[in-house]
Amino acid sequence: MDMFEEMDEMFARLFARMNQEFMTGNPEVYEYRIVISNDRAPGRMQEIPAPASRAASEPFAEIHRIGNETKVITELPGVTDEMIRLDVKGSTLIIDAGDAEHHYHTTADLPPVDAASMQKSFRNGVLEVSFRNLPDAASVPEPGKN
Repeated sequence: MDMFEEMDEMFARLFARMNQEFMTGNPEVYEYRIVISNDRAPGRMQEIPAPASRAASEPFAEIHRIGNETKVITELPGVTDEMIRLDVKGSTLIIDAGDAEHHYHTTADLPPVDAASMQKSFRNGVLEVSFRNLPDAASVPEPGKN
């Protein structure tokens, strides 16, 4: 089955569920994520139950691993570049932003990255944080083997 057939089936299930939940008055919230890798593998789609208690001050951080780089992207409407504070603790990126009127806090679990390579871009309320990937332990050849 190709990716477009999978998407058609997912949307059919989504609309059937929405209709059923609307009729019973018991709506639920779901997130959908489409993952398209650049390693020639076909894309895959995931249906993920949305966190029930995600507050408006906790934006969702998307994590994209593209080539030798990892990008974390999140929306931070109503803040300026100067209001953004970033910190890496272990393998977690911590994003705090805002003031008394608009305050946001979220985290992102990072793959192995070089924290010192962190670069930030903020335009039109969208934050993009880039890191250079570290080699995976599985992809590093053992000494003496090629």
